[in-house]
Amino acid sequence: MKIKCNSDALNKAIQTVQKAIISKPSTPIFSGIHIVTIENAIELQAMDLNMAISCTTDANILEPGEIVVSAKYLSELIRKFSCEEITIEKNPENKTITINSSSSEFKLLLMNEEDFPKFPSFNGNKSIEIPDDKIKDLIRKTIYACSNDESRPLFTGILFDVSTENITCVGTNTHRLAIKSVEQANEEAMNLIIPSKVLAEIARNLNSDVPQMVKISLLNNQIMIVIDNVIIVSRLIEGKFPDYRRVIPPKFAVTAKVKVKEFASAVERVSLFSSDGEYSIIKININNNNMILTSSNPASGTGKENVACISDGENLNVAFNSQYIADILKNMESEEVVLSLNTSLSPVCIKAVDDESYTYIVTPVRVVF
Repeated sequence: MKIKCNSDALNKAIQTVQKAIISKPSTPIFSGIHIVTIENAIELQAMDLNMAISCTTDANILEPGEIVVSAKYLSELIRKFSCEEITIEKNPENKTITINSSSSEFKLLLMNEEDFPKFPSFNGNKSIEIPDDKIKDLIRKTIYACSNDESRPLFTGILFDVSTENITCVGTNTHRLAIKSVEQANEEAMNLIIPSKVLAEIARNLNSDVPQMVKISLLNNQIMIVIDNVIIVSRLIEGKFPDYRRVIPPKFAVTAKVKVKEFASAVERVSLFSSDGEYSIIKININNNNMILTSSNPASGTGKENVACISDGENLNVAFNSQYIADILKNMESEEVVLSLNTSLSPVCIKAVDDESYTYIVTPVRVVF
């Protein structure tokens, strides 16, 4: 194999596929990147047992062939070139490749390409196509609510609830729930749970200035996503996702409408004096068009903020993990949100005043007021 290509284009492709490589691969071959020549281009492939990513980039093919080379060393080397033409040539006699530029030469050891599994590919029995702006919005507004606890895999992904008229995405860690819907005509209904790691890679590759479609194909428990020159293949998360609709209370006794920026700034400041650790607790009192946010920490002090609101209902005290409130406010595009509550311990609903398609449910924390 012998090719010529631009170092920046190659580096971009390497960074894309490298996301499929885990820190401790199950077998050494999964620490490598497989590079295969095709007509006027090269295809880079990387994978582990759960996800595979390929990316195609332009190249001048002088001699066709394939190689597998350590992702770590190839990545570190190529990203240090500065947008220049490089030549990569395979040396079969000593199992190396030579990488030349106008002023440098490097040799990297090769891995056995015969050990690299065939990149998974299939024709799905179900498929949907989503505009890139829609799926990016769905991911951004739900992925933060997912769990990171691998012992509960069902909640480490996002539910895609697809009907013939819309797509609803749901993320939850059982303490909070983010629901976002977009209108989208689909040929058939389907229900799938996509790992958050895969969705993060989809979002990372949606950076084109030109609008494009994202194609998602399904076959059994596998999913294939095609975004321009990038293909991502992954296993779906298996299991029955809880009925998210049952979590939303049918009515509320107390509501408070508040400006997002003022509320977010107050939460950020008051949380500086909340308890350390995973649960950073802030208390909120809603009464007579006023929200009082308080926090305390024996090691640092106390915090208190008054935020104007338009409230309806009885005086109510409630406490939250401050990060759960900060997360939803960062993802709100509206100028105002409405907090809807029933009691100090029942689920709280947070919605934008002008967007019925986005709902956030958070469970309060039991504290002494």
